[in-house]
Amino acid sequence: MAHHNRPSSLPGRILARLFLVAFGLLIGIALFTPWNKIWASALATVDEKLPTVGLQWEGIDRDGPFGFRVRDLQITVANTPGSLMFKQAYVRMGFSPLARVRLDTGGSRCDLDLFRNGSYEFEGDLNLTALLGGTDFKGILRVAGNLFMPAGSELPKKGWVDIRSQQFILPDDKTIEDLAFTAEIHGPDMDIRDFSIRLPITIKTAGKGVLDPKNLYNTRFDLKGEVTIGKQAVPYETQGTLNDAIW
Repeated sequence: MAHHNRPSSLPGRILARLFLVAFGLLIGIALFTPWNKIWASALATVDEKLPTVGLQWEGIDRDGPFGFRVRDLQITVANTPGSLMFKQAYVRMGFSPLARVRLDTGGSRCDLDLFRNGSYEFEGDLNLTALLGGTDFKGILRVAGNLFMPAGSELPKKGWVDIRSQQFILPDDKTIEDLAFTAEIHGPDMDIRDFSIRLPITIKTAGKGVLDPKNLYNTRFDLKGEVTIGKQAVPYETQGTLNDAIW
């Protein structure tokens, strides 16, 4: 009678046990590592590397090896009045993008992707009242853009931004409707492709701008286009600073 040798299952059992041990170690690391302290330390390190930007937050929760939530995040910029307030920010770590952040400004959501080379992509809605800490600005901005800011740079090396709003209110209770702003950025220089509003008067312009890295409110612009009075469009030209325009 022929005898058939059955292959030993010992190697398989060893591999299975090694897998279970490794899996258990990974689960233990994920469950018992103080991720909130690790992520808090990482945020503090980012804060130290951005001398012109200040970060403050209430707390960190929903934390794990791949992400966390920051509650009541506040961002201040040197020589710029006020601060940016985010009710919460959900951070998800990865490879490309390096981090994906979902920002919440009082119910409105904006998504921000951060890449290893210093590029930032963003798109979403910002509630001005919550974002600016309860100032007299009111309304929702729809924003989108892509900025390249390598380490150590005060301004984007290049990029573009697109900002739109159906309606928002300035501190003097002036209502602006159907705002559109689109610009390409090359260092301090902006190529403003479109700056237009429909109400209280209809203006459509384009031009140039120069960003001030020390105080964004001192950003200068030179715009030319047309303004519609009644049914007639007439040439329009304006120069000034961002501070002059909104205060």
